Amino acid sequence: MLNTLPAHDAESRAGHRSNVFLAATLVMAGGSLAVRVRNISARGALLEGPQLPPVGTVVDLTRGSLVAHGTIAWHSGDHCGVEFDADIDAECWTRRVGHKGQDRVDQMVAQVQRPAAAAAVSPVPAARADSLAAISADLVETCERLAARPDLVNACATELQALDAIAQRLRNIAQTGP
Repeated sequence: MLNTLPAHDAESRAGHRSNVFLAATLVMAGGSLAVRVRNISARGALLEGPQLPPVGTVVDLTRGSLVAHGTIAWHSGDHCGVEFDADIDAECWTRRVGHKGQDRVDQMVAQVQRPAAAAAVSPVPAARADSLAAISADLVETCERLAARPDLVNACATELQALDAIAQRLRNIAQTGP
């Protein structure tokens, strides 16, 4: 962890910061990469990950269906600070998703950061009766199997998060109705 943060506008660091360990994707011109959000506030976030972009890079930080637009404000080693263009609801970013699918994606992104053998892939789930709840459950199981493959998490982090967000939306529709 960093002992000191680079000096920059004190106003951008104002407000309550939540210390977290969340998987997210940093999207910029030319690509995206899996990162860990170490703390987050309404105006910015501290990110950790390999090959982070330089200061001044315009980025989107995504986690499931959440997106925050911003700019890299500082960069030091494998940490950087993102200053958001507009205030975000940090509580939404730190709220538990309510299912083990995101936990599994979070674990796999952390695993990609260290050497690990690829986990064995479980067989395709048995077909269930067609309902939104069953389709959502099948999609969550599929996401979990994909997230168990560090090579896929590294190559397709954004797509895995999108699939997880779709599963959440299907589950919510099944529970509340269209």
